[in-house]
Amino acid sequence: MSEVGSERSDWAPFWRTVSVMTVAGLVIVGQLYAVIPLLQDIASSWHTTVGAATATTTFFGIPYASGFLLTGPLADRFGRRTVITIGLSVMAVATVLIGYSDSLAVGGVLRAVQGLGAAAFSPAALAYLTERIEPRRRPSAVAFLVTSFLAAAVVGQLLAQLLSGLGSWRAVFYANAVLLLVIMLALRQVMRPDTAGGTLTLSGSFKAMGSLVVRPELSLLYLATLAVLGGFVGVYTALQVLAPAALVGGPHEFFLLRASALPAMVLIPLITAWLSRFRATRRTSLALFVAAAVLVVLAALSAPGVVLLGALLLVYVAAIALISPGLTELVGSMAGAARATGISVYTFALLLGASLGPQVVVLLRSQGLGGVLLVLAAVQAVAGGLVVLADRLIARAQTRVAAST
Repeated sequence: MSEVGSERSDWAPFWRTVSVMTVAGLVIVGQLYAVIPLLQDIASSWHTTVGAATATTTFFGIPYASGFLLTGPLADRFGRRTVITIGLSVMAVATVLIGYSDSLAVGGVLRAVQGLGAAAFSPAALAYLTERIEPRRRPSAVAFLVTSFLAAAVVGQLLAQLLSGLGSWRAVFYANAVLLLVIMLALRQVMRPDTAGGTLTLSGSFKAMGSLVVRPELSLLYLATLAVLGGFVGVYTALQVLAPAALVGGPHEFFLLRASALPAMVLIPLITAWLSRFRATRRTSLALFVAAAVLVVLAALSAPGVVLLGALLLVYVAAIALISPGLTELVGSMAGAARATGISVYTFALLLGASLGPQVVVLLRSQGLGGVLLVLAAVQAVAGGLVVLADRLIARAQTRVAAST
């Protein structure tokens, strides 16, 4: 079927579809970050150290990110709704079992299964929105969903902290399993049935993936993407593990500190139309430089206080939130016919960075909070430079195309 403005009568309902998918993104991706407020309790129950327990983020994150490279092509072949349903069913079962686990080894394996099940959602959902939402509203739909992935880093921690107050850390996973089942049923209701068979073969999708990652401008963007959530998750992990109580306060103050970033995440999808007037690469590079500058300021302040810390984190999160919606659209458009595959590689890089961020904190924890923040600032500044270089390559390619026509 061709896309002709709003003449099609079978476009998916915008608000109902976007609302359910946004909540789904918050809860599903939030499982990656849910362990951060629980690290001390998990370490105590599993008779291990907090540093070792931090690996549970990576146990989830790497299979989650790597799974995109498989579930994207699977969604092209077998259908968006089918792949999401199977993935969330697997995820819900693994989430319940984590609550029963009694060691890092068992819990780590189950976190990996949980992450692999979660990988079914993002590529399929993004592809569904780009196909089923009418074109004039599509950028906003994508912005809401992509921003939910970012907001999940905060919402996942907030939800875990709230649920842990009702019982032990195990109750957090039991409750999340119920939420995942409810979300799976809601998605099946709101998503249109899959069409009979995809047009792409799995081998064709993987060949397209190989050709995309070797394109210089795309490879630079993919590499820079590692620093987006890598730095973001690294900052919150460092505050959880390394920050003194005098800086972040007690559990109540830390809860408010996490919540202080939410207004920035709500705002970004609402101003997507205005942001689209600026080149995605230019606003991405600027946002990364601003994020790096905020971290340098945080590292330099010995005792900023909770209020100032919350304000700086708000600016930092706003900068990070500016990045993903534009880059998702840019990478998808540059991938051409392999749009879903190109987005799958992008989301792989985005979440691979998120899973590696906590490990950077653990490796550098001897440098203290200030030292870790300076390293994360340097990483995000370098990523900004990579995006500037990619912007120049894209501009040159466009100039050559214009000259040849």
